[in-house]
Amino acid sequence: MGEHDDKTFMKRFSGVIVGLVIVTIVIIVIAVRQDGGDADGNPSKATIAAERVAPVGEVRTEPAVQDAAPVVAADEVAEPEAAAGDGEESGEIDGGAIYAQACQACHMSGAAGAPIPGSEAWAERAAKGVDALTASAISGIGAMPPKGGRMDLSDAEIRATVEYMLEQ
Repeated sequence: MGEHDDKTFMKRFSGVIVGLVIVTIVIIVIAVRQDGGDADGNPSKATIAAERVAPVGEVRTEPAVQDAAPVVAADEVAEPEAAAGDGEESGEIDGGAIYAQACQACHMSGAAGAPIPGSEAWAERAAKGVDALTASAISGIGAMPPKGGRMDLSDAEIRATVEYMLEQ
């Protein structure tokens, strides 16, 4: 019962392994033929591949400058800058746009204790002055992370946003 059964098992097991190797080779051959393997024959494949591996964002490495222009997302470059025109030349920063993108979600709902512009809590904080509020916004305060979680904003952009909120 022992040696004969072992030989039978080994023959069957070897047959299964050989069969799986053959199936694998056939699948590889079919896949290579279906793919075409010629990247030069289809330039859109190279373009699509390049888009898939392109970086999602970039790191801002320049130092913060008081008169820095606002950061604009790649998909917003064409129309908003063309519409701004002379605003870009004068170095003005649109605090309202930054507020709408980065601050409004918390400061309009009061999430995590964020003071709502125009409320009594905001008036108490506004009494500290623009410089104190800007310093708090840059370094973070309470549940608010530094720069409201938008580390891509310069100190000048934060100040413009604080000034915009004080005007509300």
